[in-house]
Amino acid sequence: DLFLSCPAFHESEEAAAIAVSYINAHHPHGYKYALNSIEKIKVLPRRPFGEIFVLELDLLETVCHVVNPLPIENCTVRPPTDHVVEGDCDVKLVKLEGNFSVLSTKCHSTLDSAEDITQICSDCPILALLNDSQVINAVDLALTEYNRGQDGAYVKLLEIGRAQIQHFPDIVSVEFAVVVTNCSAKDAQDHVDDCQLLPTDLAQFGFCNAVVFTKTNITVSCTIYEHQPGVTHHHLTHDHLGGQRPTVVQGFKHHDLRHSHHGSVHDTSESSSAETSVGLKPAIPVVKRAVGTVQDPTVPSHPVGPGPRHPVCPGKIRHFQV
Repeated sequence: DLFLSCPAFHESEEAAAIAVSYINAHHPHGYKYALNSIEKIKVLPRRPFGEIFVLELDLLETVCHVVNPLPIENCTVRPPTDHVVEGDCDVKLVKLEGNFSVLSTKCHSTLDSAEDITQICSDCPILALLNDSQVINAVDLALTEYNRGQDGAYVKLLEIGRAQIQHFPDIVSVEFAVVVTNCSAKDAQDHVDDCQLLPTDLAQFGFCNAVVFTKTNITVSCTIYEHQPGVTHHHLTHDHLGGQRPTVVQGFKHHDLRHSHHGSVHDTSESSSAETSVGLKPAIPVVKRAVGTVQDPTVPSHPVGPGPRHPVCPGKIRHFQV
């Protein structure tokens, strides 16, 4: 097995795990991603000491939204029938004194084609646009239904995660994240405009799944997570600070990994393979796009010597080939 015989096997597994954790930590919208395979790995010597690991990773979207505190190891990868989203990432790490640190990442994500889904499940609906009027209406109905039927705190919409529309008859399935307010669901019936988000040090989030058949036939279930110290998801709650409706992704069916990182810092590392990470121009609405580089400013970048020391090593598929 070429993967098992690769000299950097154990190191590549460790590096990939750290890279995936880093990518998820810097992905502010949508869902967490799990490692599917290590496509390639190169290990290069670094002057005056250490090594540079350059990895190409194939990731798959999980059912865990970014507000879900569940570790990625416990998150379920979406099955092929659930319109898979695949992530492709180039990651550069430095290994110093046995410890890995991420230098830079560059990712993009794409949906599985409608044709591929039809081949394995002719009746399975594909993802709908997140700003589709039917989707937005379904989320509004589901959220109202949830708040009306529970005795806990009143929750507001944080973002729409995914949506699928099945026709004849129209059935809309939606997934969305919510944020807890300082009102009870009962109090909100009369004073909803006075309901504010909890203070940052008490912030609480949740996630809902709903199926809307008609205005009066709605199935909705929500999980409200315990407060996670130090976790604010400021990027998601920002819209609510001014009492505005959360921004809905315009013209897209999923939250692309290219939106994971903000700001592009050039990586000055050099190698014989001309591995450099370059910040790209702002987003252009196309199907498959690259993300600007993100570099950890706490890790210095030094020129590296000739390499690579190890050959390119293809990896095993952990879940399924897309």
